[in-house]
Amino acid sequence: MLSAVIDAGFNSFRLVLYQVFPNGTFRIIGSLKSFVRIGEGLEEGEPIGESKIREAEEAFSIFKKIIDKEKVEDVKIVATSAFRYATNGNEIAQKLSKLIGYEMKIISGEEEGRFSGIGILNTLPVSNGILFELGGGSLELIEVNEGNIGKVYQLPIGALKLLNYPEKEIRKIVKDQLSTLSLKRQGVLVGSGGNVRALAKMDLKLSSYPTRSIHGYSISLKQISKYSSLLPTLDVDARASLPGIGKERAFTIHTASIIIDELMKYFNAEKLIVSAYGMREGVLTEGRRLNRESWLYGIAYFNALEPPIQIFKDIIDSVGGKYSFYIASSAYLSLIFKMSGYLNPYEACYRFIKNSVLPGFLLEEALIIGFICKSVYNKVKKKHIKFLSEKISKKELLSYGNIVKNAVEKYVNGVRL
Repeated sequence: MLSAVIDAGFNSFRLVLYQVFPNGTFRIIGSLKSFVRIGEGLEEGEPIGESKIREAEEAFSIFKKIIDKEKVEDVKIVATSAFRYATNGNEIAQKLSKLIGYEMKIISGEEEGRFSGIGILNTLPVSNGILFELGGGSLELIEVNEGNIGKVYQLPIGALKLLNYPEKEIRKIVKDQLSTLSLKRQGVLVGSGGNVRALAKMDLKLSSYPTRSIHGYSISLKQISKYSSLLPTLDVDARASLPGIGKERAFTIHTASIIIDELMKYFNAEKLIVSAYGMREGVLTEGRRLNRESWLYGIAYFNALEPPIQIFKDIIDSVGGKYSFYIASSAYLSLIFKMSGYLNPYEACYRFIKNSVLPGFLLEEALIIGFICKSVYNKVKKKHIKFLSEKISKKELLSYGNIVKNAVEKYVNGVRL
């Protein structure tokens, strides 16, 4: 089934198309973003100007053409802080709803935070900590306890909203806002939002990390602090020339880096885990609980296959140690690619990990799975292994690869382990 979510945000409007599978997992099959910046210069209690309304209508007209052309079956539209702040927010929402043919819902700050939490929890293995989504007009903070959403806060400190303040003033505003919260400063810190992802893309490329995905990627406080000192000293063109940033994101990335730096220091976080998913995916998956197994099943559905879950279960039962889950995942993925007709399913598994997003896993975990697949033909290199915080020797990887190869071959030949 094709579904779409439109996020009418303070800084940008975005349409995302999803292929949704029988178990509720999904794959993004396309997206389009328009930097309307509808909240730029907007103060609470003021109306959104006519020029911004026209830009919003133009964006929605394009979105409608795409939705109609693709024959999308399910469309959800949410509007956030700018529509809440503006005196004419409801009026504009009604006009845009009529234009596109689906109802736009203006969500509260708490709802926005809860959707962000759902999107992150359904795509990353997080049990305890603080999740946040940094937008153009606001910051949502979500407390997570034992995998469940607790307190939700929204603060008016978005990257576009604070754009024209000097660095020292931004830091003071963020500290003052955070001091009003009642949140535990323990567990992991997970961030989402366009600026968070842009910083991750830049850091990933500068470090020559061996994947294109930033989902589950970790950035150290040291690096974030470095970026928050450097980026404000550069002009827009210089920021846009940096890897992973781009012209539009360069407009707010420096302000966002300062906010994130203060967040990490406030929560005593030595690293930030980045989520490629957030509020939109929370809107899409509301009411579902997705885990790693769900996402492994989803990869089979994406390839029009019934999930060959038995190979996964058999390896879990027969192979001990802390890496058994990753070995089982490698065998499962390799079998899927074998069943899909790939001549070298192990290399296909590795390339999938390298070039695609594997929801449900931290990026380092996904890398381990990919390296195990790569090791089947002794092609894993030491320069790759260095990116793993838990050091695994090449000898160990080769032994895991041998388990995967034997398991897949037995299943292809109709023999259980």
